[in-house]
Amino acid sequence: MSKQAWILPLQWLWLFGLLLVGLGILWDNGILPFMFATDNTYLCPLMVILFLLTCLHCGYCSVFLAKQVQALAAWQQGQYQQTTTVISRYLSELQKIPNPQDKQLTAELLSAQLHSSHEVGWFITGALIKLGMLGTVIGFVMMLGSMTHLDSLDITQVQTLMSTMTQGMKIALNTTIIGLVGSMLLGMQYLRLDQAADELVVNAIHASELAHGSV
Repeated sequence: MSKQAWILPLQWLWLFGLLLVGLGILWDNGILPFMFATDNTYLCPLMVILFLLTCLHCGYCSVFLAKQVQALAAWQQGQYQQTTTVISRYLSELQKIPNPQDKQLTAELLSAQLHSSHEVGWFITGALIKLGMLGTVIGFVMMLGSMTHLDSLDITQVQTLMSTMTQGMKIALNTTIIGLVGSMLLGMQYLRLDQAADELVVNAIHASELAHGSV
């Protein structure tokens, strides 16, 4: 079980490697540099950096859960006195609680503690969509604002108008694409972390019931 504990970090590492390869391909083909160069609001590079940092946070959370799974396996083998993790403390406290309602409350506290670090990630996942929408609004404001300076149908003013409208459209579309794609990729990672945390809570409760029944 100690080897299986590190499946989750390996899955994250595999996905993160694919993401880096994908970003490298986009950069090599000039897509990301084009997005950054045409975005004078700097939202696109900000969103990409925020996405990468949050992916690293997912990796940290996966390692944390892997250590908890490893601690649960050690506790089941009678080595709980050598571990000081969240799971080991929960199992030690659970054995001292005779009231079933208090045990349920302790299990809920364990679940909240295992999921607490995921809340920041879910917030950033939603924030990426909001930043994309903000870029969309800014882009359309630039497009509509450029029409107020059109005094005549002079070819020079028309060319300036079209250039400004194109710039606004690029900002609107690029920020929307990065926000949506980044949000979906982060949501997929945190959904997997939530599933692993829920599974860990169930296994911990099952292990404590078996230990209590064997006493």
